[in-house]
Amino acid sequence: MQKLLLGLILLFLAAGTVLGNSKRAYEDYLYQLDVYRQKNNEFKLARNEYEKFKTLTSQNTALEKTIAMLVSRAQLLRSYLLLLSEKVQENPGVTFSDAGLYQSLIKNEMEFLDGHMQLVSAIGTLEDADAVASDLSSHYIILTTSEYQTIIGLSLGQLNMLKQTYDESLEQVEALVNVYKSSYKPSKQATIDRWLISIKDKRDLYERKVSDIASRNSGLKSTTIEDIQVEVNGLVGDIQQAKAYLADGTSFMNELLVLLKTMD
Repeated sequence: MQKLLLGLILLFLAAGTVLGNSKRAYEDYLYQLDVYRQKNNEFKLARNEYEKFKTLTSQNTALEKTIAMLVSRAQLLRSYLLLLSEKVQENPGVTFSDAGLYQSLIKNEMEFLDGHMQLVSAIGTLEDADAVASDLSSHYIILTTSEYQTIIGLSLGQLNMLKQTYDESLEQVEALVNVYKSSYKPSKQATIDRWLISIKDKRDLYERKVSDIASRNSGLKSTTIEDIQVEVNGLVGDIQQAKAYLADGTSFMNELLVLLKTMD
């Protein structure tokens, strides 16, 4: 479950304004997390008691607590997927096609959990419980990958909104340059041209970085949770770099505006 906490942190680093539906989904996730922690502790205690005493009573208690833990774990995973779904719907920077892809990933995992819950409801022995738990464990890498792909997609959506603001600002700056540039000395005109090139270079660096992030995210795949997290951490670092390119370009635009106000 530490992976879920890491994913949630990434998600809300990527998120913008928390709207009503995702706020409720987030609160439900936190509630389900608390319930799971309690049920998991009870499960561990009951299994330890059974391993120690091997009585029929301790066996029955262990079975009950195991089932309760498995139910709670599935509900926790489901609540997290619902939270991701709400965030996708609320993020205006996620394109229609990408939103459809992420919702499809979420839907597939929801369907898996529905099937998993049916298996849980049919558990009759501790051996059954172990088999059902293994069923989820064997699928966990796929579930994790889908979650992280969606989280990175949400971050790309946020970047897309920043890029739209950047382009609008650049358009306004270029309009001012076109109005006033001819009134400046040739040397100053040359400086303005160089600075505009630097501003556009930052945008180009951003676009190449985002294209690379999107490509790596769509192909995200590994055989272990640890390797997936390493890949995701790399993507998060690149997202921050892409954001830095836009921040640098915005700073350059502010400098250019100051230059335009200075009459030589």
